[in-house]
Amino acid sequence: MVTRIDPMFLPAHGAASPDVHAQAREREEINLATVNVRYDNGTQSTTPSMIPNPFPANPYREKPWAERKTRLIDCLLSTGDLDIIGFQEVLHSQLLDLRSLLGSNYGHVGVGRDDGQQTGEYSPIFYDQRKFGLVKWGTIWLSPTPERPSKGWDAALPRIATFLTLRRRTASKPRKDTGDGHRGLIHAVNTHYDHLGLKARAQSSLLIRSQIYEWVKKVEREEQVRAEGPVILFGDFNSPPTEEGYRNITSPHALQSNQPSFYFLDSYTHLKRPDGGGDGDGGAAQTRPYGPEHTYTDFVPPGSKNQTRIDFVMLGGEIPTGHSHSESEAEDEGGDQSSGNGIQDANKNTYADRDVHERIQFFRARARGGWKIQNYACIDNFVEGDSAGWTGRWSDHRAVRVSISR
Repeated sequence: MVTRIDPMFLPAHGAASPDVHAQAREREEINLATVNVRYDNGTQSTTPSMIPNPFPANPYREKPWAERKTRLIDCLLSTGDLDIIGFQEVLHSQLLDLRSLLGSNYGHVGVGRDDGQQTGEYSPIFYDQRKFGLVKWGTIWLSPTPERPSKGWDAALPRIATFLTLRRRTASKPRKDTGDGHRGLIHAVNTHYDHLGLKARAQSSLLIRSQIYEWVKKVEREEQVRAEGPVILFGDFNSPPTEEGYRNITSPHALQSNQPSFYFLDSYTHLKRPDGGGDGDGGAAQTRPYGPEHTYTDFVPPGSKNQTRIDFVMLGGEIPTGHSHSESEAEDEGGDQSSGNGIQDANKNTYADRDVHERIQFFRARARGGWKIQNYACIDNFVEGDSAGWTGRWSDHRAVRVSISR
C-alpha cells in the first residue's frame, strides 16, 4: 500500500471557529457523493456550425470535458453541502479542474493508477477541510500484489482503491455511548472496479473487505480512539447487484480465508424508512430512494434501455470477532452454500431468492458505530437546454448522493 500521513491543522488555542461550526449539533451527519466523471478522451468541440445540419446528431452524445466539467460540478453543488466526494476516471488534468471548480475549501487525496503518481486515472477523494482534518491516506491496487501498480486476475486495466481517514475539526459535548465528542474518525474508500474482468470484480470485493478492515483497525489503534468511526465505501463497481462483485462486498458472511473483514450495506437498499426501524428521533425520513434506480446511462437519449445500477455508496458493518466461515456455513440451511469466490453465499437458488433473504435481513443489518443511511438520491446527468442553450449529458454516469447520521 502506498501510504501518506499528514498532520492535521487545528486552529490556535482560543481562536474562534468558523461560523459553519459555531453551533455543534447533537446528531452527527455526513453528506457524501460519488460520480464517475468520464475521462477526458479528447472529444472535439460540439459548438454548432454556422450552417444548420439537416440531420442533427444525437444531442446526448459525448461532449468535450471542457463543456461537461462545469455542469457536473454545478449539479453536485446544487444539492447542498457535500462533506466527502469520490470521483472516478479522473486524469491529472481533470483533477486540476475539479480542484479549481470546487475551490480551496476542499482538500483532496489520490494518485494515478498507472504509476502511483500522476499517470493514469485517479480515484480521488475530496473533502471539506473546514470540517475535517486529514489523518492518513493511501492507495492499494486491486490485484494479488496490492502494494504496487499492477493488474489483477482477468482485469483489462490496473484498478485502485483510495483509502482516507479524517477527523472532525470541532468537538461537541461527549456522547453517552462512547464518552467521545464529535471528534471521532471517519474512514472513506473510493474505488473503480474493472469493466471487463468478472473474476477481477469478484476478487476485488474480497480484497477490499479485508484490506479496509486492516486499515481501519490500524489507524484507530494509532490514534487511540474509543469510538467506532463510520466506514464509507463508494465508487463505480462496474458490477450490478446480480453479479458476484456486488454480492461479495455485501455478503454478511465471513471470508472463506477467515480473515477478519467488514461487509457493506448498500445505501439504496438500507435507507432508513418511515415505516419501520425508526430511531425515535422525530426526524423526517424518505419514503423510498429518490431518483432513477440506474446509475449508468451511456451517452444516449433519456429513456434508453442500456442502463444499470453500478455506482454505490455503502456503509461498513463488522462481522463479530470469532465468527468463522464454518459458522457462517452452519447458519445457512441446505448445507454447503459456498460461492467459490471466498465467501459463504447467502444465495442458494436465484438472485430473486437472495433479494427476499436480504429484505428479511434488513432489520438485522447494522453499520458500525450506530450510523444509518438517512437520505439517498440518484441525481440525473442530463440537461435539456440550460441558460447557455446547452443540451447533453455531463457524464455517462449519474451522481449518487447520500447522507448518513447517528
